Amino acid sequence: MSQQYDADVVVIGSGPGGYVCAIRAAQLGAKTVCIEKDAKEWGGTCLNWGCIPTKAMIASVERLEAARSAAKLGILTGEVGFDFAKIMDRKNKIVSTLRGGVEGLLKSNHVERVLGVARLAAPNTVSVTAADGSTRSITARNIVVATGSEPVIPPIPGLEGPKVWTSNEAVYAEAVPESLLLIGAGAVGLEFAYVFNGLGAKCTVVEMMDEVLPACDAEVAAELRKALTRQGIAFHLSSKVTAVNSSGDKLLVSVETPKGEQKAEVDVVLVGAGRRPRVADIGLEEVGVKISRKGIEVNDRMQTSVPGIYAIGDVTGKFLLAHVASHQGVIAAENAMGHDAKMDYRAVPAPVFTEPEFSTVGMTEKEAREAGYDVVVGKFPFRPLGKAMAIAQQEGLVKVVSERKYGEILGIHIMGPHASDLIHEAVTAIKLEATVDELMTMIHAHPTLAEAILEASLDVKGEAIHKMKS
Repeated sequence: MSQQYDADVVVIGSGPGGYVCAIRAAQLGAKTVCIEKDAKEWGGTCLNWGCIPTKAMIASVERLEAARSAAKLGILTGEVGFDFAKIMDRKNKIVSTLRGGVEGLLKSNHVERVLGVARLAAPNTVSVTAADGSTRSITARNIVVATGSEPVIPPIPGLEGPKVWTSNEAVYAEAVPESLLLIGAGAVGLEFAYVFNGLGAKCTVVEMMDEVLPACDAEVAAELRKALTRQGIAFHLSSKVTAVNSSGDKLLVSVETPKGEQKAEVDVVLVGAGRRPRVADIGLEEVGVKISRKGIEVNDRMQTSVPGIYAIGDVTGKFLLAHVASHQGVIAAENAMGHDAKMDYRAVPAPVFTEPEFSTVGMTEKEAREAGYDVVVGKFPFRPLGKAMAIAQQEGLVKVVSERKYGEILGIHIMGPHASDLIHEAVTAIKLEATVDELMTMIHAHPTLAEAILEASLDVKGEAIHKMKS
């Protein structure tokens, strides 16, 4: 007689990986349970502490900047200011609405929602401890671990206290500090530098590597840094924070730079030095799930080393991106329900929501060359585009990385207006193994920003129409 289980699929965590996984499993006929530790955490880090609140704050700053520069377009606005409390209130309402939406989606798909701290008690059993201390044991044919990640605090002397923020504190700030030093020039550091700089704070970004967004194409990332520098943000590259000390009401930060040690007196230090998988106290070791330095080890079907246990999202350490977690959740759910689905990481878009925006997919030029490809590159700036001029957003460029023999597109990198939306043409191209010739012969509407992708593709063969000859 086969064992009877309480559920077909139990998902631990309700972030963009977990709730999507639970819904997909339910769509496939599974009796599904989704466990979340806190009623105010439905939707996970992305919705409550990351992607959504930051984008709401960024949108306010974008409108503020647009109002400040409206006179250039013939629009007279008078004196422009902002109400930080209203900015944050709007952000909170968006988060609350979407959090309720996640709960509603789970309910409408007949996913049982359970509140409490989950722990693996056995390969097919999850123990849940509620806020009142009571426990519940849930047996399942399949378990999906989607516990996400947490901010990393580097071991720097003095990097502690209420004036040291992570992204968690930044999205719930009560006021705009006069000055910030941001550790790390990844997406987190750059987005918060853009926000607080736009709201009047003096922002300094310290990055250990020799360029911002070190995992991205260095040439295009450098253009973003130059644009942000023009906005007033200061950068220390190839530098690191060595100590943080109190100085009255301020923090005195020691920064080791190529030009020697420098001191910065600031109100707040914001740590954007990365995140680590949340793997502690889940019971992974006890049931035999293998964990590496990066996170839970999984194959391309999102299976762990223990049959019936899957892991998705940041906890796997693959790509710490919400949309990757969601896709992994679909893959895990389908495999848990007897399908044969695999992850494909070749065409993962990675946007940065500064203004101008930055977005990338596929290989950088350096990665392509190191992989042994005979690389050919095409580039085209937004500046000469009619649409870019019309909307007064001309900064940036598109860079196409391809290989010479067949013209296959290996990567596309965009810095400029609406880059996070434009990148999806590139994602489609790489997903379908398209060539430069196919992009070159694809009709792009005029006047649009997407014409920059067409012209950059033409430039791979030296045939860009609207590029001046040198």
